[in-house]
Amino acid sequence: MRVWPWIVGGGALAYAWARHRPEAGGRVPAFAGPLPGRWVWPVPRWNGRAPVISDGFDSPRPGLPRHGGVDLMFARQPADAFKAGTPNASKQFVMPDGLAALAASGGVIWSAMKTPHGYAVVVDHAPRKVTTFYTHLEKLLVPEVTPGKKGVTVSVGQPLGIIGASPLDAEHLKHLHFEIWLGGPNDRIDPAPLMRAWETVADPKALVARNASLVYRPVGSPGEAYPDWVRALKGKAGVYVIRDADSREIVYVGSSSTQLYATLTRHFQTWRRWKGFWRGQYGEGHDPGLTYDRDSVEVAVRLTSPSKSLDEEMRLIARLKPRDNVIGQVDAAEEPIPF
Repeated sequence: MRVWPWIVGGGALAYAWARHRPEAGGRVPAFAGPLPGRWVWPVPRWNGRAPVISDGFDSPRPGLPRHGGVDLMFARQPADAFKAGTPNASKQFVMPDGLAALAASGGVIWSAMKTPHGYAVVVDHAPRKVTTFYTHLEKLLVPEVTPGKKGVTVSVGQPLGIIGASPLDAEHLKHLHFEIWLGGPNDRIDPAPLMRAWETVADPKALVARNASLVYRPVGSPGEAYPDWVRALKGKAGVYVIRDADSREIVYVGSSSTQLYATLTRHFQTWRRWKGFWRGQYGEGHDPGLTYDRDSVEVAVRLTSPSKSLDEEMRLIARLKPRDNVIGQVDAAEEPIPF
């Protein structure tokens, strides 16, 4: 977790930023704050717990430059199952899979791209002379933007990417590295004093209520443990929606009244095809039905009561018209769906 912040071709980032913001470049005095506008912690609450700073600004690190930002994780609790030394935990801190990094305030994405330290995002909060930097992301949730190209506008709390680990970190420990610039990369300040007054918000990618919008999350790669939010579906009732991660096409909608975890994860057990369980398009017995590569899809889940899961599945099939559900379709012209 102790790695130097994002550097692109030595001073290329600083040079590009100076052209974008001509006033940037000199050292600035300590900022008294608070920053104007609404600000939130760039890591959301997890299971009701607020994030904490696991490694502070300017912390000494033998053999490396001092820390140019803060690292964000969750303080370990006795019930946490993550083992120290794994990508999800150190002795004192933990970070679950699939958690989104959030825009600390509204602004325009100045860059969003892959770097040696993972995906990184820079958000320009103009006309405020404040910029935020987020890195060690394993996946972007916003379009890629090269420095100097105008990116999309983001709102406060909007997901920017999935928190991962730096590929250059020997510990491979998942955490978010976060910086505040008052001019450019050479004008970093300690975010901690300002963050004491910021809100913490709920994970916008968490499971949502029945009438809320569907929110999609990755389910990891083959051979990896499923994320916490997937494992939490054991014994639950509800519906799930699978979509292609690249095209965003809805490919399948399913449900379960008692075993949502088992029913969903069968769609990723492609080994069953090789075992001869494949029977055609739909599941029967131990056949998983249609199967998909885990790292090529995203999943949204909606919890329901056991008696409502099938009804909700039919509503979503009628509403979303998933590519691979060719049965059970309802013609909205004949039977309107109350959305």
